[in-house]
Amino acid sequence: MALRIFITGGTGFIGSQVVLDALKAGHQLRLSVRREAQVEEVKARFPQHASKLDFAVIPNIDNAEAIRSALSNDINAIFHLASPIPGKGDDFKTEYLQPAVAGTEAILNAAAETPAVKRVIIMSSILALMPPDSMNTPGLEVKAGINPTLAINPEMSFPSGPAGHGAKYATSKILAHRATIGWMRVHEPQFSLVTLHPTFVLGRDLTQQTSKPNGVNAYLMATLTNPPGGKPVVPASMVDVRDVSLTVLRSLDVELGREELVTEYLVVGDPTCYDDVVEFVKTKYPAIPVNTEGPYDEPFTVDTSRTEKELGITRWHSMEEMVSSVLDQQLEIRGREGMAAL
Repeated sequence: MALRIFITGGTGFIGSQVVLDALKAGHQLRLSVRREAQVEEVKARFPQHASKLDFAVIPNIDNAEAIRSALSNDINAIFHLASPIPGKGDDFKTEYLQPAVAGTEAILNAAAETPAVKRVIIMSSILALMPPDSMNTPGLEVKAGINPTLAINPEMSFPSGPAGHGAKYATSKILAHRATIGWMRVHEPQFSLVTLHPTFVLGRDLTQQTSKPNGVNAYLMATLTNPPGGKPVVPASMVDVRDVSLTVLRSLDVELGREELVTEYLVVGDPTCYDDVVEFVKTKYPAIPVNTEGPYDEPFTVDTSRTEKELGITRWHSMEEMVSSVLDQQLEIRGREGMAAL
């Protein structure tokens, strides 16, 4: 059944894939954008579906009144995909925590005041279910339901540079998810709530315009091509952006029991390791300089059995499909720009 869906973060990497798949499924979408100029950019990205799109310009996602105004009585569901991006700010509280927590609470408050909204889906992260600084813990198994027990201090200090940005992002994800659970404890909304917790998301980027990749795609390229001996930026716990989008769409229709305040779905592709990634790239893409060297840390593991069962996920995109989608796009763009392979 076609629905009217309000989407935040629909101009980003994951969001653009979700928008495309939701449009293909026949849904009518209202997208939150930060700037008026983004309206035409998005329309140009999806020219065949322009009639199914409309927009609300909301510069700050924690503006509760603006979100209320964007939610008309014909909105049936909300995809809250917007999130602070690591490296785009320095101050933890104002540039990470405030938009992550207040933005989520603003969405939930507005949804509760819109009777037609029956399902809210929030894009969280696997980091919201992990102890801080635990990504490279050998044998770590990540499970649902652990967030309230994680020891976290919003007054903590952070290191400088990329490590600090990553720590700020992870901490904001923990606290935003905790705020979501806390909000549901004290409200009885007419909607049911799903939170999705993907690992590190790779894949063809519908928003990429230049040869410089973004997000985890950039981390993959840096891992492969950094100076000899370079180590991976993120663990080899990966998921394809197409699979993340599929879980969003499947979460619209899944039957949820009312005994859970929040239904958490963990999202990760089949287990892999950097040894396999490196061997695959060297074999299939010999023109790409692979400088990283092992040994590599064992990636953490994630139990996706509930996600697979309840959302009907029968197959995740393989490591080879994920990595190929990134490298093929990089080579295509550089070819168009008349640049050397890498």
